[in-house]
Amino acid sequence: MQTLWQDLRYGIRTLLAKPGFALVAIVTLALGIGATSTIFSFVNGILLRPLPYENSERLVLLDEAAPKRGIPSMGVSFPNFVDWREQNGVFAGVAAYDDRSFALTGGGEPEQLSGGIVSHNIFEILGVAPMLGRKFRPEEDGPDQSDVVILSHGLWERRFGADSGIIGQSIIVNNRARVVVGVMPLGFKFPETAELWIPLTPEVRNWTRNDHGISAVGRLKPGVTLEQAQADINAVARRIEELHPVTNEGMGVSLIPLRDGLVGDFRKALLLLLGVVGLVLAVACANVANLLLARASARQREIAVRAALGASRWRVFRQLLTESFLLGVTGGALGLVLALWGLDLLLAAIPVDLPFWMKFNLDWRV
Repeated sequence: MQTLWQDLRYGIRTLLAKPGFALVAIVTLALGIGATSTIFSFVNGILLRPLPYENSERLVLLDEAAPKRGIPSMGVSFPNFVDWREQNGVFAGVAAYDDRSFALTGGGEPEQLSGGIVSHNIFEILGVAPMLGRKFRPEEDGPDQSDVVILSHGLWERRFGADSGIIGQSIIVNNRARVVVGVMPLGFKFPETAELWIPLTPEVRNWTRNDHGISAVGRLKPGVTLEQAQADINAVARRIEELHPVTNEGMGVSLIPLRDGLVGDFRKALLLLLGVVGLVLAVACANVANLLLARASARQREIAVRAALGASRWRVFRQLLTESFLLGVTGGALGLVLALWGLDLLLAAIPVDLPFWMKFNLDWRV
């Protein structure tokens, strides 16, 4: 430790003796590290950070497809969804949902809200419980559809002043009185921008197998892989096709992890962007390496004197490594400061509201 402390003190004095070199090297590293950390933080928030659901890696989206007709994705029909739910052996549960727009009136200015119609088990499958009140009951998801509603935390705060007595009160949604039975936790939204939820409508339940307009999400049983689930659901689809050849001929089911479904086509673009800034960091490191090599050539006499006084190759190497370490730590610290500023600037430049599950900050991955 005493020798290490000597190396650190000597390294600091050496860098301070050539402040121009040290400044150029540190700024070069900081720019490379800052740019890479900014973009990686952005990619981390979208592709790497776990989704805010219990065991989110076991959540998958189910979609119908007709490959022979050249249709890779077509939405889900309710009768087929019911058959999947009842006949599969790989899902702990399957739920249906759809995006809808709702008009909230009464008790203030009318509002147009994004929401969802969902089957009663949607919150159970996602592993999220209401902060206040309860989830939908199975009978509320029946053909008659009970007049109930669940609010998001943001809507509850903004519209109802975070009143804990909201449970059991009626509100007017699409000119229909509905009883509030629950309030979801802070930040929760599913689908991505929903602010309230009602049970599946009778209209959806009356759909035929030709009507493809809802979405479905399932939770895999523990130990079941995506490949096993795909094979099982393919067998279910074949049975449905045999029973309903007119509507389901050539109809298959595709399973994709929930995160892939939420990210969509942006994965390749994000990975490409990350690769580009990785090259920027490599160029920055190469430039600093060239600076250090040029500086080492000018220090040949100093190193020769150290060797003549008994310093081993390892001892000289360790001293040079300590100086590089000081440059790296200083440049890295400054780079992370630049990344904090750059990330805020990047997010402010995005013209749309980002989904609730995207969280951007400098965590241990960065």
